[in-house]
Amino acid sequence: MDIFEEIVAAKKAGTPVVLATVIESLGSAPREEGARMLIRADGSIAGTIGGGAIEKKIVDEALQLMSSSSPKLVRHELKDIGMTCGGGMSVFLEPLLPAAQLIIFGAGHIGNVLSRIGKMLDFNVTVVDNRPEFADRALLPWADIVIAEDYQKAIDALNLTDNTCLVILTHKHVHDVQVLEQLLHKPFRYLGMIGSRTKVAKAFQQLRDNGVDETMIQKIHSPIGIDIGANTPAEIAISIAAELVAARSGKDVSNLTLRQDT
Repeated sequence: MDIFEEIVAAKKAGTPVVLATVIESLGSAPREEGARMLIRADGSIAGTIGGGAIEKKIVDEALQLMSSSSPKLVRHELKDIGMTCGGGMSVFLEPLLPAAQLIIFGAGHIGNVLSRIGKMLDFNVTVVDNRPEFADRALLPWADIVIAEDYQKAIDALNLTDNTCLVILTHKHVHDVQVLEQLLHKPFRYLGMIGSRTKVAKAFQQLRDNGVDETMIQKIHSPIGIDIGANTPAEIAISIAAELVAARSGKDVSNLTLRQDT
């Protein structure tokens, strides 16, 4: 399997990799411009940029970029890293990260629109609803996965990671609290729930009554979405999507002006 086949396979598997490309080779450097190497998350490689200390250095630098979406240009004088061949190399490191996962609990009006916007924003979109008439592939053709299942069973079967954004938009308060409590113990990048201030306060108090630590509750973003004066389902979905983009980009979402639903 060549490097580009490896990149396609990594994308399908949802695993991050970094592509290293030699863009400048000076003196007695071990490889010429255009040499490529793919670095996997476990430190293994495909291809080579010359072996030895320079390759080890590039692998270490690539592993530091695995959680970043920003490419990096590095340059090394080979004598400075213990290689006797001399010369120098400039290597472009390009993180190739899997699409961030967006899981929406609730396929009502807002969830339906948000799933469509999420796909347009290059999220890998999963929609879950315990009502088969709403979690219907015909109604959500753009979603990657549609699950019509009891929320608890669905959550147990989902593969959540630190790159997962979770949005709770179910049609009943009791479902919101159940889903929220289960998700708090899973890995995620972002966890948000729609609701009025009264509903949110009630949900948070239920979590406290059930023994959930306050530090965990502070990780929840609710009411969800940034304040753009949204009223319609489409407008509310846009306000949520903006917050999701900020979270995916590593922004401090707590600094955003959030919706204050009444």
